[in-house]
Amino acid sequence: MEKVTVKELLLMDITNKVVCFPTDTVYGVGARIIDLDAIDRIFALKKRNDGKPLAILCPSKDITAYVDDITPDIIQLMKEGWPGALTLIFKKSRLIDDAITKGLSTVAFRMPDSVVALAILKQFGLMATTSVNISGEVEMNDVDLIYERFYHEIDYIVTDCVSLSKKPSKIIDVSIIPPCIIRG
Repeated sequence: MEKVTVKELLLMDITNKVVCFPTDTVYGVGARIIDLDAIDRIFALKKRNDGKPLAILCPSKDITAYVDDITPDIIQLMKEGWPGALTLIFKKSRLIDDAITKGLSTVAFRMPDSVVALAILKQFGLMATTSVNISGEVEMNDVDLIYERFYHEIDYIVTDCVSLSKKPSKIIDVSIIPPCIIRG
């Protein structure tokens, strides 16, 4: 693992790389949505079972190509909660690979309220992400501890200091009617 600033990362090629970076909530680990080998590495480092998909972080509210059935009510939720600590679960379009969703017909999207995360997403595009931890354990938010624990599994860790809420985002499933709060 190489420790880098966001400015340094933006100049790198992260093709098939696993990147750890701060969001507005917690540190996340992610890979570009087209880098399926790196996505497989994320599942392996988390020791995550095949039934639990990754979420996708996006740099803007324009996700219409990746999801189906965005209603005016959902657009309003996006306006109110993005950028921010709100994850929405949508019916996925065919552009989202089953490697990310583990075969589910839905996909979770979130637009973080973080200058660092948004700079990374604007440069590299949508990223399949999750918190940094072994599945079932508490999220890790200390760069040095993440480095120690995941030295061999993560390629780059962004070390810019940011303020984290250290609380996971609210999750609403908007793929069903009426929408359902999964995590409040």
